[in-house]
Amino acid sequence: MDRALLAQLVSDGRLGWAELAQRTGTSPATVRRRLRRLTDSEVLTFRCDVAAPLAGRVVSVSLLATAPARDVGAVHRTLAALPECRLVAAVTGSANLFATLWVSDIGDIQRRETALCARLPGLTVTDRIVGLRTVKRMGHLLDDDGRRTGVRPISPW
Repeated sequence: MDRALLAQLVSDGRLGWAELAQRTGTSPATVRRRLRRLTDSEVLTFRCDVAAPLAGRVVSVSLLATAPARDVGAVHRTLAALPECRLVAAVTGSANLFATLWVSDIGDIQRRETALCARLPGLTVTDRIVGLRTVKRMGHLLDDDGRRTGVRPISPW
């Protein structure tokens, strides 16, 4: 039942309980209860995405960086609070931090990186991955303006 609900939500996360119940052959109360259990356990999280160009941030840059172990929590909290930060994660390997930012243009990458390193003196950016165009995000196919044109559902199992 949970997989059936998740499959429907991947295709359209705006479906209401009644529609989800109809599509999965159960009741709205069951859908509500199961989704509450999934969200309370943090197996499922809802998010609202926006077309990057509409937000004025057309370039995606992912940064690999290092920070002292004692500072990783503070660095994560600082990065996560930035409006341009789309993802921040702890990773293993030569870097211990991965962050993705949406910025306005290529030149903004250096400005943001310089400001971050000044604000977080223990942070050392070791690599950058620049994306000039995103064609798919979380299973959603995007046009040149970053708007959804279709879906290729993600199957996590």
